[in-house]
Amino acid sequence: MRRTTIAGFAVIALLALGCGAGGTDDVEGPGAQQQPADAPASSGAAKAKPADDGKKSIVMEVSGPSKADITFGISGDQSQEQGAELPWKKTLTSGEAFLIPTIVAQSKGSGTITCKITIDGKLVKTNSSKGQFAVVTCTADTI
Repeated sequence: MRRTTIAGFAVIALLALGCGAGGTDDVEGPGAQQQPADAPASSGAAKAKPADDGKKSIVMEVSGPSKADITFGISGDQSQEQGAELPWKKTLTSGEAFLIPTIVAQSKGSGTITCKITIDGKLVKTNSSKGQFAVVTCTADTI
């Protein structure tokens, strides 16, 4: 049991350091690169087109009636924005073959809070929670 636990921690540590398959040498931020501020804005997440260079476009959104604390990222790399104004939206790109985009958001008030993940224009995950300081989570596996 002890050897299995130590081996498991070693694998997790190697993956966190980017030594796992695929590596993350060309990736910045929460597991991906954010689109530059001067990038052309799309008219909606569902109309986003796949990147020409083989990279995937990941759009993460949170909506609700108030502000929220939002943790987001791809695979093990996560970032956080506290007190983000809603609706909130981030567009990330990644060339990784296997992605696990994740959003966790907690409302700063009451009502319904919703998260969505869209990859290359296709809605792959949506979820909602309702109540005082509600927490919502969206996680999508892709290949």
